Amino acid sequence: MRKDDTSATVFIDADNTLWDTDGVFAAAQLNLLAAIEQVTGKKIIDSNRLAFVRVADQALAERHHAGLRYPPRLLINALADVLHGEDVERAARLALTGSSVAQLSDDQAPPLISAYFDDLGHRPPLRPGVHAGLVALKDIGCTVLILTEGAQARVKRTAEELGLVGFFTRIVEGAKRPDLFRRMLRLTDAPDNAFMVGDQLDRDIAPAKAAGVNTIYFPGGFQPRWAPDLQSIRPDHVIASFAEVPNIVLNFISEGKRSKPL
Repeated sequence: MRKDDTSATVFIDADNTLWDTDGVFAAAQLNLLAAIEQVTGKKIIDSNRLAFVRVADQALAERHHAGLRYPPRLLINALADVLHGEDVERAARLALTGSSVAQLSDDQAPPLISAYFDDLGHRPPLRPGVHAGLVALKDIGCTVLILTEGAQARVKRTAEELGLVGFFTRIVEGAKRPDLFRRMLRLTDAPDNAFMVGDQLDRDIAPAKAAGVNTIYFPGGFQPRWAPDLQSIRPDHVIASFAEVPNIVLNFISEGKRSKPL
């Protein structure tokens, strides 16, 4: 029997799939809003404070070349303008052109930015079922690799802090395009039994499907407004806990073995 018949390769996204990076960002954004309110003396009336921040956050990301990785000073200026009564879309445009009306001074903004980055440095918690799922994948002999668009060094450090060392054979940093998945498949022991687990339909699931990889969608807490809907991407599986992954892999292998001629 070929090795491909009995083993599997599982590619896993890191942020918001293995650990809850979004929860860290949410806490940092809420702290930033509170600091801006204190400096400006203005308070929001919206009861959903996180949604208030993220409307401005996404308006900036849609217009900035770095997407959601835009400089935090832009968010500070945009939120300050919105707190002073500016429309959020216009506030985003003003921030991006350096024309914000209520922008904080060069003395006020740096401490807020420093505190924001300190908050982003907090260790994220594991997502549901991650440890149990990884233990089971190791027990059944899967080859497990992290595929990330984040910095490899940061992902490795977070994995070490969360006690996940030993569950992965490799951490690969790169843009998740179909050609990356095809290249990785050529390097694995089980290209026919390959899976991708991720929280983003457009960045994780769609390119993996295009490369012929079985897809497992593990929705995270934050979906940007430009993300595609579930029906347009159609992942092979949708899970609520990472602990579901090993059974999906085992069932797939079992079905494949039964369909092969003796």
